[in-house]
Amino acid sequence: MAIVTGGAQGLGRVIAKRLAQEGAKVVLADIQGDRVKRTAAQLQDELGSPFLGIGGDLSVPGVADDVARQAVDAFGKIDTLVNNAAYLVRMPFLDFTEELMQRHVAWNLWSPLRMCRAVLPYMLDKKYGRIVNIGGEHRIGTPMHTLLAGVKSGGIEGVTATLAADYLTEGIRVNCVSPAGMETLADGDPDPLPREQDPAVYPEQAAWQEWVRSGQAGPGSRIGRPAHPTEVATVVAFLGSHEASYMTGQTLHVNGGSAMMG
Repeated sequence: MAIVTGGAQGLGRVIAKRLAQEGAKVVLADIQGDRVKRTAAQLQDELGSPFLGIGGDLSVPGVADDVARQAVDAFGKIDTLVNNAAYLVRMPFLDFTEELMQRHVAWNLWSPLRMCRAVLPYMLDKKYGRIVNIGGEHRIGTPMHTLLAGVKSGGIEGVTATLAADYLTEGIRVNCVSPAGMETLADGDPDPLPREQDPAVYPEQAAWQEWVRSGQAGPGSRIGRPAHPTEVATVVAFLGSHEASYMTGQTLHVNGGSAMMG
């Protein structure tokens, strides 16, 4: 049984589908309440596997605990948590307002921390658990990524290593998957972008979005194209399985070689 946060769309939706194909019963948690329920119903119809969609802001105290309780009530246990939910805002650092910085930290750090605290008691009770945090390539100094890569991705890698050490002997494995450029529109998502990412508001976003749509390589990429979400989901599925029993505290950079030397 797996929980995938940010599961209403994009990478989270693709991860949830892959985990279900591997045999998992899946709970999708997302701040977009109506949409996550629709996605859960769509995936259940498509795959014939059990899905449950739960809406709520995971950065708010108590919401993550409620998600964990509903997951256990529905499916009896929690084997895997995928912390995928993120606030994907890319803009120059000085353009961030205080409100946006607070929101960025809340959704990108408080949400996964609260989810980890919510599921760990259930995992400790079973002496088994897999936590997979989704980070992002932060070692190459990409412009407009101070909060997204530097704070969110760098922070979640640190959380991964320290949690892994805390529960090393308890049958719980904590790892991180860090993608670089990714074709996040690959699931045909028709919904508009948040205002902070609208090219009409921040023209810098237009060039970034055009790069994603065109399939061209971003700065420093070696393979020559962004990742497809399924290429990231397959790594998440491995780390979320019993087969990853000898891996913990690790970050796997699914980045097309973007941070290679030379």
